[in-house]
Amino acid sequence: MRKIFLLSIFLQLLFGSTNAQTNPVPSAKDSIDMLQELMDLLDSTNTPASYAFVNVAIGNRLFSTRNNALNAKQNISSTVIYSPSLGYFHKSGFNIIAGANLLNDGKNFGVNQYSINPAFDLVGNKKFALGISYTHYFVKDKFSTFSSPIQNDFYGSFTYKKLWLRPGISFGYSTGEYKEVQYKDTIVNNVNRHRYDSMTNKLNAFSMMVTASHQFAWYNLFDKMDGMALTPTLMANAGSANTSTTHKTNAALILFLLRKGKLPKLQSDKFAMQSVGLNLDINYTIGNLTIEPQLYMDYYLPTTESKRFSQVFTFNVGYAF
Repeated sequence: MRKIFLLSIFLQLLFGSTNAQTNPVPSAKDSIDMLQELMDLLDSTNTPASYAFVNVAIGNRLFSTRNNALNAKQNISSTVIYSPSLGYFHKSGFNIIAGANLLNDGKNFGVNQYSINPAFDLVGNKKFALGISYTHYFVKDKFSTFSSPIQNDFYGSFTYKKLWLRPGISFGYSTGEYKEVQYKDTIVNNVNRHRYDSMTNKLNAFSMMVTASHQFAWYNLFDKMDGMALTPTLMANAGSANTSTTHKTNAALILFLLRKGKLPKLQSDKFAMQSVGLNLDINYTIGNLTIEPQLYMDYYLPTTESKRFSQVFTFNVGYAF
């Protein structure tokens, strides 16, 4: 439910009340986790190692490097997004990634936002997988529909690895703001009037996701130092969200409606089951090179007249050194 209505002039964006796929929820493993697992498995000593890496991704993912269900909530115009990143993974499990999103916003091609993502992933444990992270997004233009409305994204996940079908649970909390503006020129008593309504929407969302996954792994496919992992993950997504809206306007009708309390100042969605999803991750590693296509498909469950099905895809190429 990601539409927020300001009567007829609210622009469709994120975390509102009538569209499919509402609140951000953590997704399956990101490429850094898959790369670490394959490096561990290919290393006969099974000892975690420190490494730096560069990565380039192409797809329609805008919001998150770890959170595909959050990405499924994006409501931007269709465009291809290029996401280069640079990171460092320490053998203790601490890691950090810095990245950027490049796209064509209809005016020009360039970077529309940057991100920094410190995290910790439990390594060397054969029973449990644990990860926590924080991502901050530096948005260049909060009025742009091509920019993320999320600026702060907290994420935590836990997986039990000893069963063939690995159960897991994840939690997320995201905050941010985006802005909208409407202009209209009119003539009143033969005088030109310039009307505007500028809206600042502040949002926060809590989410929970229950997962079940299995990793299929093959080694020495084309070389003694290569390996491939296929990880399908089923997800059940639930969450809640709040969005508050403030106005700066000289439009008489908007001012009148605000004074009368006719325009909503707070949009609130209670915690509820929202969607089910399937993440398909293929990771092929040969030496220090990793190739990883990923597809996330999300189906919205509550009654809606809007689109229920969405998909997020990325194609990653990374090099560790």
